[in-house]
Amino acid sequence: MDNNTNNWKEFTLGNPQEEKPRRVAKRRRRPLLVLLAVAAVLAGIVTAAVLLDRSGFDGLRRSIIYAKAVKDENGCAQLYRYNSDQSGHFASLDGSLVSVSMHQLAVLDEKNRTLYDESVKFQTPSLQSRGGRAVAYDVGGTEVYVLSDKGLVYKLDCAGEVLNASLNQKGWLTVVCGESGCKAAVRVYDAEGEAVFAFRSSDRFVMTAALSADSRTLAAVTMGQENGVFASYVVFYRVNSDKEAGRCTLRGSVVYDLTAAGSGFCAVTEEQLCFLDAEGVMTASYGYGGDYLRRVSVSGDGYAALLLGHYRTGTQNRLVTVGADGQELASQELDAEVTSLSAAGRYVALLTTDHVSIYDKQLMPVAALDEVSQAREVLMRGDGSAVLAGSTSASLYLP
Repeated sequence: MDNNTNNWKEFTLGNPQEEKPRRVAKRRRRPLLVLLAVAAVLAGIVTAAVLLDRSGFDGLRRSIIYAKAVKDENGCAQLYRYNSDQSGHFASLDGSLVSVSMHQLAVLDEKNRTLYDESVKFQTPSLQSRGGRAVAYDVGGTEVYVLSDKGLVYKLDCAGEVLNASLNQKGWLTVVCGESGCKAAVRVYDAEGEAVFAFRSSDRFVMTAALSADSRTLAAVTMGQENGVFASYVVFYRVNSDKEAGRCTLRGSVVYDLTAAGSGFCAVTEEQLCFLDAEGVMTASYGYGGDYLRRVSVSGDGYAALLLGHYRTGTQNRLVTVGADGQELASQELDAEVTSLSAAGRYVALLTTDHVSIYDKQLMPVAALDEVSQAREVLMRGDGSAVLAGSTSASLYLP
């Protein structure tokens, strides 16, 4: 009887050796289900932030990345200290800062550690950055330095005086220099510093040059006259051929800058922005409407930012963003002395004598900071943070 009772109880209550694992398995699944539910909710929140307010998502990302950074009450983290002067120029590379002046070229990381330090004798230091690298040189000198966020990548000693140097999105280098036997020479170097293309201009001076984003097409600006009228010519070459692939004539215009934009190029002139394809066809343009070009930044994600003055001098300005189709995205009137303008990603930073403002590309305000009189240059970063560089130190503004 006892055995039958035990067997009956064992049958109705279940075999402990079978039932126990089943109950434990259920308890293990519940935390997993909870974690999956939480992950789904967080993914939904992040997705909504990306779709509805990218700046809010960037702010969340900044708060995570720079969680340990010591910030003051304004949200600025003092990161970099260096020796510079009024000739100094700066570039932000993946958290590192490149500083070049008449006497020093340096790369510092966010812990203020010196990754590269070189004494130089520059008369007119220049610095340009793109593709995660920076190129530093002395206009009229012979040395060209290519740097990354880790330090020096390579150094070139050119045969003639360097007139201009620039990088494309892949880190390929274009150098314009004077050489004996010609008006100017343009040379292209790949990411490892190997020469891959060169052409020599025998009849016209070359003012500037740029390589396309895919590193296949070189565009160079030369100057001359056409029917007695001054003109700038943008000539195009394929880097695997020495034959001219196209030409665009800009009559009566001086080209201040030329850079790769999308699958083509953007030429900044004294009167307009010109968007050119790789064959030299002008696909779009944006005129300044009689205003005077004060500052320009073409590093935005698919757009350019311009500061246009209503008069040759004074503080009456207009801040404009322009898409690659030549259409004005947004415009805002300003009454301030602007000392620096920088675009990156979807953000635009504007520095005045004592104030920095950050906008999105539609010029909607994102953040603002007062009392920045020590800053001489602002470097916008794609994540919505901005480097405020002064003569001896730089801080990272984290809105």
